[in-house]
Amino acid sequence: MSAMDYDYFALITVTTVGLGGIYPTDHLREIAGIASLTGFILIRCTAQYVYKTMSQQED
Repeated sequence: MSAMDYDYFALITVTTVGLGGIYPTDHLREIAGIASLTGFILIRCTAQYVYKTMSQQED
């Protein structure tokens, strides 16, 4: 695997798209799970911030 493969996997995992082109094995599955959870939390926090900001602008 090349560095581009690792970057691709990290991007797909953090954005929680999970296309399945590359998948982890053994103990790396736990790390991929944590990365997916982190990505989900970042997306959720960003959406919450945007909603809060847009709600304040309407007042």
